[in-house]
Amino acid sequence: MRVLLVVAVLSALTVAGAASATAAGGMGVVLLHGKTGTPSQFDKLAKALTDDGYAVAIPEMCWSKARIFDEPFSDCLKDVDAAVASLKAGGAAAVVVAGMSQGGMAALDYGVDHAGIAAIVAMAPAGDPSDLGKAPTLAASVKSATALVAAGKGNVSTDFNDVITGDMPVPVRATPLAFLSFHGPDSQIATMKRLSASLLPHLKVPVLWIAGTRDPSQDGTRASFARIPKNALSRYVDVDSDHGGTPDASPDVLAAWLATLK
Repeated sequence: MRVLLVVAVLSALTVAGAASATAAGGMGVVLLHGKTGTPSQFDKLAKALTDDGYAVAIPEMCWSKARIFDEPFSDCLKDVDAAVASLKAGGAAAVVVAGMSQGGMAALDYGVDHAGIAAIVAMAPAGDPSDLGKAPTLAASVKSATALVAAGKGNVSTDFNDVITGDMPVPVRATPLAFLSFHGPDSQIATMKRLSASLLPHLKVPVLWIAGTRDPSQDGTRASFARIPKNALSRYVDVDSDHGGTPDASPDVLAAWLATLK
C-alpha cells in the first residue's frame, strides 16, 4: 500500500502528522483520487488543507493509472484502513474520508461499513452508466468477465476495457473477479442508482456532497443525496466546475464544512 502523507512541519522536533492534526483540532483527512488518477490530483486541495493545519493522507488506490484494478474493490479499501490508521497514529483524534469521482463512490461505500470515521466527503461521485447499452465497450467487457468467472477462470488476469468519458475505452488488465467488483451486476458501487438504493440509506455520519455545475455526471445527484439519512451537518454544495476540476474548486467549501465538525 502506497500512501503520500502531506503534513505541515511546525518544528524540527515535530512528529510527522501529529502537530498538523493537533493544530486543526485533532482532525485528519484521507483523500481518494479518481479512476486512472494519481495522488497528485489533490495537490491544490492537499496544500490548502495542510495550510489550515489538517493532517492529510493520500493513498494510491487500486483504480489509479498505474494500478488499475490490480485487486478487488473490497481489498482496495484496506488501503483506506491503513491511511486512517496512519493519521490516527500521527495524532488525529478524528478522521474524515473524502473522495473524487470513483474515489467519491468508494468514500460513500466506506462510510457505510467502517466505524471510527467522523464524516464523508464525496466530490463529484460517479459510476458507470445505469444503462450499459450506452457504453457497449464496457458492456462487452462485463459480459466477457462474467463468462470467464462462470468457466472457473475468475482469477486469471485478462485484458478488458473500462471507460471514462462516454464510451472511450481504457485498457485494463485484471482478473475477471476484480473487474466485476467494480462493474458487475452485483457491484453496489458500479452505478449511482445502485449506490443510492443499497448504500446511501445506511450512512450514519455527516456527508458533504460537492457537485460541479458543469459536470453532467452530477445531474440528478441531489435525489441521491436525499437518500442519505438526515443529519444536521450534512450538506449538498454546488461549485463552479466541470468534473475533473471539482477538487481544485473545493478548498473553501471543504474548509468551511470541516470547521462545523469540530
